[in-house]
Amino acid sequence: MVYARKLRSSRLARIAATFPTLLVGLTASINASSALAESLENVKANGAIIAIANEPPWMRIDENGSPAGLGPEIDEAILKEAGITKVTGQLMEYGAMIPALQSGRATMSSSQGLYIKPERCEAVLFSDPVTCGGEGFILPIALGSKVKTYKDVADQSLRIGLAGGTTEQKLAIEAGVKDENIVIFPDGTTGMKLLLDKRIDVFALDSGASADLQKRLGNPAVTQFVRVEGVKPSCGGAAFSKDNAELRDAYNRGLAKIKASGKFYEIYKKYGSESYMGTDDITTKQLCTK
Repeated sequence: MVYARKLRSSRLARIAATFPTLLVGLTASINASSALAESLENVKANGAIIAIANEPPWMRIDENGSPAGLGPEIDEAILKEAGITKVTGQLMEYGAMIPALQSGRATMSSSQGLYIKPERCEAVLFSDPVTCGGEGFILPIALGSKVKTYKDVADQSLRIGLAGGTTEQKLAIEAGVKDENIVIFPDGTTGMKLLLDKRIDVFALDSGASADLQKRLGNPAVTQFVRVEGVKPSCGGAAFSKDNAELRDAYNRGLAKIKASGKFYEIYKKYGSESYMGTDDITTKQLCTK
């Protein structure tokens, strides 16, 4: 419980991570001077640093220190089409990704890193949607029929574990989950341990990642995956600093090329993800509109 209390000690920090526009207003002058535009030619010459979270099989750093997983593999295929062949990864929590882009510590966040949301669009530039998916809960078998929505979590005063700076955190707050019932964890593996140790009642993450974690780390006699009801599908894309429109545009062109060639679907099939819902009729502009 000491760990949980420590993670909940700064509500302001968590809200700022979830709603980055709050930080943008406070630090605009700092970011304006520190986030330097990086031309496409510079990235071709020096390489790209991708911000990724520790969420295998979607994102991870492999034993050689290189970015790996579904998102980075898609990103590397896209960047190769743009003439960028040197790619490294920077492991970080979700809430640190946007500040890393704004400060120039990362060139982009992985396509599996951040959902495209209006408040985030005010802070960074997003690529075209890469993948779309829903939300998922992992919870004890006994709660399986009682918890289908975030409002169910709030109404039953359940403790919910989620990663800081994510859509799941925003959904929990909007549904009325009390501050003391929100426990922040750095990655999915830690979240599963909290659940199995009964330090939280519900584990929340996007549907693809949570379903995979249940398969790999869950005990089917104890826990189960539940697709969250009443939540619109969310779409993820690569994010870039506001100064890096040239790189974002090159990424979009590369994305279109690997979809046309079939490379995108080849990579996706390899990971057996259930979260892909198609993006042909969804635009970043639509997702960025409040």
